Amino acid sequence: MRVSELQAVWEKLGNDDPLWAVLSDPGRKGGRWDIEEFMATGQEHVDYVRGLLERHELTFGERVLDFGCGVGRLSQALAAHVPHVTGVDIASSMIDKARELNSFGDKVSYEHYDGRLLPFEDGSFDSAMSLIVVQHMPPAVQLSTMLELNRVVRPGGLLVFQAPRAPRSEHPLVAENCRAEITLLEGPDSLPPNGIGTVLATVTNTGPAAWTPDHDIKFANHWFRDGEMVVRDDGRTELPRKVSPGESVELELAVCAPDEPGQYELVLDMVEEFVAWWSDHGSAVARLGVTVGEDARPSQLAFSAPEPAAQVDPAIAGEPDETEGIEMHPVPAPLVRSVFEHMGSELLATDDYAIAGPEWASRTYLIRVGRR
Repeated sequence: MRVSELQAVWEKLGNDDPLWAVLSDPGRKGGRWDIEEFMATGQEHVDYVRGLLERHELTFGERVLDFGCGVGRLSQALAAHVPHVTGVDIASSMIDKARELNSFGDKVSYEHYDGRLLPFEDGSFDSAMSLIVVQHMPPAVQLSTMLELNRVVRPGGLLVFQAPRAPRSEHPLVAENCRAEITLLEGPDSLPPNGIGTVLATVTNTGPAAWTPDHDIKFANHWFRDGEMVVRDDGRTELPRKVSPGESVELELAVCAPDEPGQYELVLDMVEEFVAWWSDHGSAVARLGVTVGEDARPSQLAFSAPEPAAQVDPAIAGEPDETEGIEMHPVPAPLVRSVFEHMGSELLATDDYAIAGPEWASRTYLIRVGRR
C-alpha cells in the first residue's frame, strides 16, 4: 500500500463512518457509536498513559502532539491535563470532524499532514503520543513515522508509542514454559577490552509450549567476574521462527567484552525482553571462561542474526471485505527499540496493554528523545 492509497482509505472512512474507523467494534459499525461513550474511551486510554508516566515520575509537559488523532478522541482527553494539544492526522475528513467536536477552543488545534513529513519544526513538542495508529500503516511508513515523531519532540522530551507486535499466542509464556537447553558450539577464549566476539550455540526448547514471536524471546548473555555479575545486558539475538517443544535452533550471538582486563565468565541465557531472564525461573545457562586482555586479538565477527520469519496470518493482516481497506501491520518490538536507540533516544520502559484487541500482543513504549 502506498501513502496515497493509505490516505484515500482513511479519507473515505472519515467521511463514511469515522468513529467506527477509529474503534472498530463490529457492533458499532454504520454510525452506531454513541458520541459520548466514544469520547469517554479517550479518557480511559489517556488515564492509562498518565499512570505509566507517573510510575516513572514523568509528565507530558506543556505542548503535546496526538499523532493519528482521528476525530480528537485522545486530544480532547489530553486537553484536560496539559496546556496545549495538537492533533495531526492523514485524513482531512477526520480533521474536519475533530474540529467540529472540539470543546476546548484554542487549547486544542488540529492539523492535516501528507503521510510523509509532519508539518512542524524540529523539537516543537514536549511530548508526543500515538495509540492504535501505526499498525494500520505499511512498514515503510511506520519507519518514517518513528523518525518524524523523534524529530518533532524536543531533546529530553517524551514519546509514548504503542503498536501491536505480533498475533497473540494461545499459550502465554508463564515461568514453566521458560525452559531451554543451551549447548555452546563455538566461542572466544580471549578478547581485548570492549572487543567483539561471536558465540555459536544450539538452543533447545525443553518446556511444554512453543516459543512464538509475540513472546519477544532473545538469546542473550551476561558477564561475571569472581562470581559477581558485572554486565547484565549485552548481546541479543532474535529467534528466527516459532520453536516447538523439543525443537532446536542454532543461533549466533555477538558479545562485547567488558572494558577492564581480567578473567571473566561469559554466561549465556534466554530472556523475555523487559519481563524476565529465564535463569531467574530456574532454566539452565551455558558458561564460557574468557580472558580479557590488551594482547588478545578480537574475534572475526561473522555475525548474521537470522531474520525473524513472518508469521502473520494473512487473514488477520488485512481483510478488505470486512474492514474496508484497513490493513494490520504489526511492528516488531526489536525494530522499535533499534530505531529509536539508533537516533540516540532512550527506551525507558515498555508495557503490555491490550488496546489493539485480544488477538494481538500489543506493546506500549515509553521513550526519552535524545539529543540530535
